[in-house]
Amino acid sequence: MTKNVVSIGVDNSVLEAAEIMSSNQLGCLVIINRELPIGIVTERDIVRRVVAKKLPLDTKISEIMSQSLITVDADASIKEAARLMSSNKIRRLPVLKQNKLVGIVVASDFVRNLGKKSVSEEILEAMGRYPSVSSPI
Repeated sequence: MTKNVVSIGVDNSVLEAAEIMSSNQLGCLVIINRELPIGIVTERDIVRRVVAKKLPLDTKISEIMSQSLITVDADASIKEAARLMSSNKIRRLPVLKQNKLVGIVVASDFVRNLGKKSVSEEILEAMGRYPSVSSPI
């Protein structure tokens, strides 16, 4: 997961959100109200809900955000996060610890980690580099 999640308040404008997303090279922002995550907005949301409908850029982000925020607990397994994302057809999953935003998992995180070796694979590979010592009979 990414730990440094960029968020924005409910009263910020679509233009402010777009500027933050652009300057930080992000595809989404979590929307916060009184320190609680309540929504999410993506580049696609801005295109479909603002640009395509010709809404003004000073529209509040709370008016276009996805409000049914699906989250996962920080202690959840990778499998549980993947299941949540798959069953809800989402590509971004905010991670909470005691109702505080502590990270976000995005679909590309799974792809990035698929090629990494597990600890067991690393140990077996390291063991294979050394010749086995046979014990004397």
